[in-house]
Amino acid sequence: MGAKSPTVLHIGTDEAGYGPLLGPLVVAAAVWTCRPPKNAAIADSKVVFRQGKRDALAGALGPYLDAGTPLTLTELLARHSIREDPRDQYEWYGEVRDESAVPRPAPKGFAGLLLNPVCERAFNRGCEGPGGKAGLLFKETMRLIREALLRWPDVPVEIVCDKHGGRNNYAGLLMQELGPSTVATGRESRDVSSYRLTVRGRLIRIRFVKHGESADPAVALASMAAKYTRELFMESFNRFFVQRMEGLRPTAGYYTDGRRFLDDVDPLLRKLQFARETLVRLR
Repeated sequence: MGAKSPTVLHIGTDEAGYGPLLGPLVVAAAVWTCRPPKNAAIADSKVVFRQGKRDALAGALGPYLDAGTPLTLTELLARHSIREDPRDQYEWYGEVRDESAVPRPAPKGFAGLLLNPVCERAFNRGCEGPGGKAGLLFKETMRLIREALLRWPDVPVEIVCDKHGGRNNYAGLLMQELGPSTVATGRESRDVSSYRLTVRGRLIRIRFVKHGESADPAVALASMAAKYTRELFMESFNRFFVQRMEGLRPTAGYYTDGRRFLDDVDPLLRKLQFARETLVRLR
């Protein structure tokens, strides 16, 4: 018999909320101690959301959230966020409860979900740094990956990230964020960019894949977790303003409707003495 294959940590990452004008960017990582199995319920978050909105996401994520019923945003962040709960810094974010996220046993090999919610002020500060908005997304994704490497040490790692915009070259950025002793570039193309790194003696293989949520179940799970978390934040956001302004239509925060929403709430913002720039993302 051949030698037993070594354990490989498998990490998939994706985001929700990169494009909108309002609300947080949420980056997520799904971590497995094996190659994740395909699951018909786990797919691109956009597809699942179209099928049944937030309830569909909650139903599919039940085995992975490690939460009670009803799930609360406080509990979700306490269990999975790598940041302190940011809501104390924002008057428009409060508590949300979700009865549809029913806990179930997690599949074999699943290790955990990590969330990185980047709210408005942190988002705007990040966009002012090197690389602008794209640089922010990369840094916040690497923040998740560094945390995963700390929590699950020693074993070799394979990482699949949904490709970040039109970028094909990541070697220099990986040097800055992960500090490897070696970086070997495998392939750099529009569809996939792949690298082999050594970080403190640990082998890390990382790929940035176009439409990664279709190529890797862990990326799809991260996509759903990020979208679900953002939806909870946006429910809280909308409730704050709708309760204070009769007839106001909620928003998903994307650019055109976000502009409509800001025009609608302008009198309320003045009444509450909220500076518009604290609510709006720069890019």
